[in-house]
Amino acid sequence: MAALLERAASYGPDHRDVATRLNSLAFLLQATHRLAEAGPLLSRALEILLAFTRATRHEHPKLRDAGANSGSLLAAMGQTPEQIHARLDEVGRPFGMSLGD
Repeated sequence: MAALLERAASYGPDHRDVATRLNSLAFLLQATHRLAEAGPLLSRALEILLAFTRATRHEHPKLRDAGANSGSLLAAMGQTPEQIHARLDEVGRPFGMSLGD
């Protein structure tokens, strides 16, 4: 958590390095069965990486990993593949992307 706060303070809360730290922390929380805590972190990581992708017109290398982690988390929370697909598309829609593929 300290590394995440340090990155956010150094680079700003919308920096892609913050997103990769959020994704890593969310993955750890999921692995320790703290699913409710992981969800908002993954959502924020996806938003940052999607904004980066839209701004640069180049997909961030960690975007698909964050999407996969989000899908895995939603599955662990009992959502169906259809619900997961719809949720990932919902997250990507404001950025002109489909993550539910």
